Amino acid sequence: MKIQILGSGCEKCHKLAANAQTAVKKLGIDCEIEKVTDINKITEFGVMMTPALAIDGKVVSSGKVLTPDAIATLLTGDELQTAGNKAQETTESDEPCCGCASAPVTEPSCCCGKGKKILTVILILFVLASVALMIYRESKSETIASSSEVQNSTIPAKEGALTVYYFHGVQRCATCQKIEELTTKAIKNKYSEALADGSLVFKSVNIDEPANEHFIKDFQLSIRSVVMQKDGKYEKFDDVWSLVGEPEKFATYIQNGVDKLRK
Repeated sequence: MKIQILGSGCEKCHKLAANAQTAVKKLGIDCEIEKVTDINKITEFGVMMTPALAIDGKVVSSGKVLTPDAIATLLTGDELQTAGNKAQETTESDEPCCGCASAPVTEPSCCCGKGKKILTVILILFVLASVALMIYRESKSETIASSSEVQNSTIPAKEGALTVYYFHGVQRCATCQKIEELTTKAIKNKYSEALADGSLVFKSVNIDEPANEHFIKDFQLSIRSVVMQKDGKYEKFDDVWSLVGEPEKFATYIQNGVDKLRK
């Protein structure tokens, strides 16, 4: 078993790592604990707030410092995702670290307690990274064009239409791009008529834009993911991250979700 602590290395990140070590020692299990501080690697996990906790490559908590008992519950539970949702209710802190994995630090009262000069340097680095990634995104013109064909339709949505969202940030890794590409392809290939008549709508949403931040609370997002919504009800499809390397299974996963929620 492998535990990964995702964060910039602030006090809360160190606390979460210490609590993980305490949990492992308490359970007496053989477990590797790794601290991941590289922003690009954190982004690849789809994490929106740090510190975050991943077990065997799957994010089970973000933006919280879980207690040792809560982490132990995750390590011994049969279903990591279910346990993660429950365990997040038992935390030492509900305040996220200064590092939101998808956005620069702009508040001088950051929990890391760093000085203004350090914050300025971090901000500049994030801006430079954002510019570089924007250039990378432009190089993926075929993927972006394909997505635009689906999401930029001027056809109005029908009453009771199913909306499929793909949420992403300004900084987008290759995996993020692939998830959008596969989601777009799965929907376009099977539901072209529904897209044309407005009974199905696909939207790719930049969650870093201020106007879209409400979606984080609306859908209780902890990672960038696919969410389907109809008649005020929604369902998250976080397994897109584990299926991104298997296009056929990915398409089936998305299409099964659409079929289920369109009924």
